[in-house]
Amino acid sequence: MLRQISLGALALGLVACSGETHQAEDGAYSHHFDNVLVRDGAGRVVDNPFHPIKLILSHDESAGDISVYEFTLPPRSPGSPPHTHTLEDEYFYVVEGELSALSGEDVLTLAPGDFAALNRGTAHMFWNGSEETTRLIMMTTGSSFEAFLSGAGPRLAEARPETPEAAGAVIGQLAAEHGITISMEKMPPEAAPIYMPAPPTDG
Repeated sequence: MLRQISLGALALGLVACSGETHQAEDGAYSHHFDNVLVRDGAGRVVDNPFHPIKLILSHDESAGDISVYEFTLPPRSPGSPPHTHTLEDEYFYVVEGELSALSGEDVLTLAPGDFAALNRGTAHMFWNGSEETTRLIMMTTGSSFEAFLSGAGPRLAEARPETPEAAGAVIGQLAAEHGITISMEKMPPEAAPIYMPAPPTDG
């Protein structure tokens, strides 16, 4: 069955997978997944408490190599806290709007058409600090991140945390189970108002 995908995501998926296919002496390919085409606006909605996410290509559909998502970040909203992966790399391609990202100690501003590769072992995060909606294609290698992301909503629903701090602890534990370390102390000052807005003042 042929599913349909936006051109940007399909191109990135082909780049990520192109080096992994090997042809045996009998002509058979040892690495194989069915051709996939996902039209703009399609994809499977992920039960995610942070921002709208669609799963465009699952790791099962890419023979275990990559997962491809479409993220939509409302104006002045968080994307992820500072974190470090041990099991996967992340790739961002901005479709519309502006994306701010931390890569190590560098804060990057990405515009439509910009691409960023954030490697495992390096702290990173992303957010939308602008007044416009941001839409991006995000890819991860392997399957661990997909399991983490799909588990966030159900884990929070089960735990029913009563405070943001308690919710953060739930997500931090789930992240650790998937080789992800969250490091809030690495948040850059320009991102802090998005994640921890000042309480309203009287008068």
